[in-house]
Amino acid sequence: MKMQTSSANDPLLDVRDLETHFYGEDSVTRALGGVNFHVKSGETLGIVGESGCGKSVTALSILRLLPKQSAKTVGGEILFKGQNLLSLSEREMRKVRGNRIAMIFQDPMTSLSPVHTIGRQIAEAVQIHEGASRKEALAKALEMLRLVRISDPERRLNNYPHELSGGMRQRAMIAMALACSPELLIADEPTTALDVTIQAQILRLIVDLKSRMGTAVMFITHDLGVVAETCQRVIVMYAGRIVEQATVTDLFARPTHPYTRALINSVPDRRRGRQARLPEIPGVVPSLRQPLVGCSFADRCPFAIEICREKTPALTDIGRGHAAACWRSQEMGNL
Repeated sequence: MKMQTSSANDPLLDVRDLETHFYGEDSVTRALGGVNFHVKSGETLGIVGESGCGKSVTALSILRLLPKQSAKTVGGEILFKGQNLLSLSEREMRKVRGNRIAMIFQDPMTSLSPVHTIGRQIAEAVQIHEGASRKEALAKALEMLRLVRISDPERRLNNYPHELSGGMRQRAMIAMALACSPELLIADEPTTALDVTIQAQILRLIVDLKSRMGTAVMFITHDLGVVAETCQRVIVMYAGRIVEQATVTDLFARPTHPYTRALINSVPDRRRGRQARLPEIPGVVPSLRQPLVGCSFADRCPFAIEICREKTPALTDIGRGHAAACWRSQEMGNL
């Protein structure tokens, strides 16, 4: 197979016009409707939005982990260092997963094997991708458990997932994901099932390991607080499309899409006082089983005008790398 080349200035990951559909007995759900973004080497990109907006589907599409019987990426390209992942055979893709691109999933109990020890599961990835001997792989597994600061790593190496706490299981997942020094780490809601204190520890750990290893990180979350603390750039998704992207600083200082503004306004703020009611976003997310006409947020948007319901706005640059898919983006930036 002919390899595509990439220059030093090209992004590490370049997703172009990505479309992914899910197929039911009598319907098609257009989960992603032409998604475009990139991740640079060594940077942390946040992808944020409500449940069902397409964040996790984007990650699973990149790694080609969607259920083959019910989902398919029907359009676009996923270029990793210039090579289109969608054109690779399954055998070639297995060499990418867990090696050059790794993923931390939401729930480690569904991602870790219940019948193998933590040490064996980490070591197996090292043996497969790096050709290490069993002894070398177990030594690397122990090194990774120390790196993610699991207490008493020698003993934990022989523990099964059910013998670890939730925070320890997530640390073990991070150790497994980073064992082969991937160039890109996808973290899909990695702290969802953990209590607040453990969440903060896991986030600090990922940020620290990223800076040590130089790995690019794609952080998928519904929590804008996580984005503010960990990311450099952020993408806001709604109904399977990107509606805004900017640096984290610029997005919080000057949110330009009405959906982004509504998300930021719905974050708890001490200055409002304990009794203050959080603003709600009225209405519901549109069905993705029907082709979307116009702006997907129009029916919930207090700023919508006639064109918003008739014509789909393109993601348009409004300066300094800040882009929004809104017919009134220039006005919104001044409100």
